[in-house]
Amino acid sequence: MKTVFLVSAPETSHCGVGNYTAQLAAAFAGTGVEAVVEYLRPWSLQSILGIRRKYAGSQDVVFHVQYPSLHMGNSLSPALLPLLLPDVFVTLHEFRLFSLPRKLIFLSHAALARRIIFSSDQERDLFARWFPFSKDRLSVIPIGNNIVPLFPHVPCGSRLRLVYFGQIARGKGIEDFVATARRIRAADWPADISMIGALLEDHADIAALVRDAEAGLGVTLHLNLPSADVSRLLAEADVAYLPFPDGVTDKRGSAIACLAHGAGLLTTHTQITPAWLRAVSHSAESPDQAFDLLDRIRDGRLAAQPDSRRLAGEIAARGWHAIAGRHGELYRAPRK
Repeated sequence: MKTVFLVSAPETSHCGVGNYTAQLAAAFAGTGVEAVVEYLRPWSLQSILGIRRKYAGSQDVVFHVQYPSLHMGNSLSPALLPLLLPDVFVTLHEFRLFSLPRKLIFLSHAALARRIIFSSDQERDLFARWFPFSKDRLSVIPIGNNIVPLFPHVPCGSRLRLVYFGQIARGKGIEDFVATARRIRAADWPADISMIGALLEDHADIAALVRDAEAGLGVTLHLNLPSADVSRLLAEADVAYLPFPDGVTDKRGSAIACLAHGAGLLTTHTQITPAWLRAVSHSAESPDQAFDLLDRIRDGRLAAQPDSRRLAGEIAARGWHAIAGRHGELYRAPRK
């Protein structure tokens, strides 16, 4: 069997969906499923027809769309996929954030795709409300950890090691992280504070804020590092503070990576935060609350990871081989 993943992100980009697709494809090695990734840039009728010609006559092949991703543009052509290609599967990442026209693109998939996959029950249920006739073909498979732990977690020493990990851009709560760093420096704690990820320089206000924090607060920037270097830095962290404005969810691979490397997680809990993430992380709704939690963690009054046993099970379920296995089961299942 062969699965052909279709994604619009460039192979070398810092797109989360593109990285997820590459990790998933690699995890199929040795499973009996040959996985290849086709990078379509941009989505267009011509690119889809090119894929159809390339795989015409291939036996036992499925096409799996990962949507959305960088450079997808505003093309309506993804709606044509189940009309032009056989055996189409699609994974929709954060369907709740799609605009109305983008949601309607997937009417054809709701009617004709073999299977539509989501990362959480909430996303699946929302899609089912939009397209109730698709309920029997909806599945949930959790997002995997994009940064596989390569190093053992280093126990907390005398200095607090606080990190932010992820895209450094607007809408990520960067302002709250910097405000917390400012409070730590004002309190004169012994602490190493760092930000790990990709800085979007075209978000000039955030770039300036972060550069000022580097110069004035001693925040160390680790930008665009290979995954092995990121793993080493996360393994050395005591706590990660990821103040997502809309709340942490299963989709936040950066949060899962921090937890998998042994770091405690301070983040935002909202109505979209699943129960397991509420159980294994600390809710920090403001820089002041984050500072108070860090103070309790650093002197031992509060465990950095509040439910390590449950966390171990959740991380295991998000291992790439487990995720690839669940996809393989769907590919081989009879058509409904």
